[in-house]
Amino acid sequence: MNFDNMLRYCALLEQHNDRAWFHEKENYKLYTAAKSDFTELVELLKFRVASVASPDLAEGLIFADAKGLLYRIPRDMRVHKNQPPYNPSWRADLSAGRHIEIPIGYYLRIQPGGRSHFGTGAWCWEAEQLFQVRSRISLHFGEFLDALDASGCALWGDKLKKVPADFDPLDPAAEFLKYKSWLVSRDFADAELTDFEAFGDLAAETAERMEPLRQFFNAALAGPRRDPLRADDWDAR
Repeated sequence: MNFDNMLRYCALLEQHNDRAWFHEKENYKLYTAAKSDFTELVELLKFRVASVASPDLAEGLIFADAKGLLYRIPRDMRVHKNQPPYNPSWRADLSAGRHIEIPIGYYLRIQPGGRSHFGTGAWCWEAEQLFQVRSRISLHFGEFLDALDASGCALWGDKLKKVPADFDPLDPAAEFLKYKSWLVSRDFADAELTDFEAFGDLAAETAERMEPLRQFFNAALAGPRRDPLRADDWDAR
């Protein structure tokens, strides 16, 4: 098992990103072969990641159907109106199920040109979720920094210019409260995508380092809504 079919297909699809090419018989055979390989990879990674994840994720991940964890290559054109019809990458949500928000899982993308990555984090769609994550970061800032440092990765994600109105701009965690999504990821060069077993080792090693941060965000989203901190609360922490 290797990545050749996946990388080759993504490169071709990026060059010929239209419906006629996608549905041409020989090209569709390439697609189904590459998708089969990616499904095998996700099946392997389920168990590798579960071996280092806490029980809140591990049990659901082990019993999840690998096919149900895959993202579709065709884009939803109702949302992506001005983009090509296909996303030339193989993507999966390594979790209890792709439509299950909690517990947070791990995200995998395989795409040529050094654009492959593996990571985790909190991607919030609702204002209440944003409030929960920001509140936990503010209340447990030291724990957050330790978990981020253990991941060995830089934090990235969409960010506001100012601290949200619910929080004080003098909060020591102020810069991290500006984020709208809190993500960490490890990038992989094409040369690192050799056989599935070797990649499984890399993914498990990466997940083990990211696990404290995943648990931190998961606790934030699974927990109750909290009141915003006042400046005179900081000394009490």
